[in-house]
Order: sequence, then C-alpha cells, then structure tokens
Amino acid sequence: MPFGNPSTSGVLNKLLGSSLPEQSGKKEKIPAYISVEDLDRLRNTVVALQRNPEVAEPPVSLSAFVAAAVMLAVEEAEETYNHGRPFPARPNAKLKTGPPIQS
Repeated sequence: MPFGNPSTSGVLNKLLGSSLPEQSGKKEKIPAYISVEDLDRLRNTVVALQRNPEVAEPPVSLSAFVAAAVMLAVEEAEETYNHGRPFPARPNAKLKTGPPIQS
C-alpha cells in the first residue's frame, strides 16, 4: 500500500498508487466538459493531496490525477460489463456527438 495511513480510501489508493499500468508516454487532450463547480472541487482535491504530508504519493498534476481516475472508471466498467476484458474496438474512429446512441 503506498500510504502510511490505513484510513485512506481504497479508491484513493488506486488513483495514486501504482496499480495502473505504465502508459506509452504519448498523450492526447480529450474533449470533455465538467461543471465549473466540479472542476474547482477537482483542483482543490489535487492541491490538498499534494500538500498533505500523510499522502505518501501525491498526484504530480491535475492531468495525472484525472487520467488515473478515468482509467479506474474504465477498468470498473470492463469488470462490471465485459467480464474484466477491454471492450472491443469501436467501428468508427470518431465518436458520435449529440444524444446517446440508442440500442
């Protein structure tokens, strides 16, 4: 466990710990929107974790924290809805914008 404090949440351990595989290094900006209030809360969280001496491995940046959180959610979705395996490649490179796709 990367934290000395056993009361630290399991999700936080997964976000900040080394449980996620190393990425290739190539990065791409994602087109996503978040409310101003949620973004402010996110920024406050990252800064608070960076300044908290009880956090053994604080997030190095907001981007690193968000990337880890997104991949944690992806892994959870794969586990819950696809037997723990990655979902198949999408048929089109671009995602459709607008209302959700109806099945």
